[in-house]
Amino acid sequence: MDSLEASLDPKPTVEFAMVADAVQAVGGKLYILGGGWELLYVESFPARHPSIGVGIRLRVPWPFADSFKLSVDLMNEDGRSLLGNTRFSRTVQVRPPVRRLPGAEMGMTRAFTFNNLVFPRPGGYSFPIYVEDDEVFRIPFRVLERARRAPRARGS
Repeated sequence: MDSLEASLDPKPTVEFAMVADAVQAVGGKLYILGGGWELLYVESFPARHPSIGVGIRLRVPWPFADSFKLSVDLMNEDGRSLLGNTRFSRTVQVRPPVRRLPGAEMGMTRAFTFNNLVFPRPGGYSFPIYVEDDEVFRIPFRVLERARRAPRARGS
């Protein structure tokens, strides 16, 4: 699609997105705990991580469809899904405020929580974000093994 076609048929876009220890989207705000990291250190592989949140701020043009599908996947650096080719999806209902000006964009926040993710090996991973079935954003991060400390010598 060229830029003229895109401007005639605008779609929701991601203004920003981040990974965090925990994220909640409430009342148009993102509540983020331990957000914005790009390195995850684990003790050994395969590694099971208890919880990772993805916080997303969308820009939705108006007028737009009454709803759209927002999805998040988890991929390794080889482009394979760790979620078994089943993206975590939600239908987003678009309800503009009463005082919205025609043609104005509106912001929307969404949060996804992933519990007990398993990372089979060290390396690069990412959370691609999709509107309908089009990838619109990607959050890259790395999972590495924590360096072990050498034992302390006795009597020193």
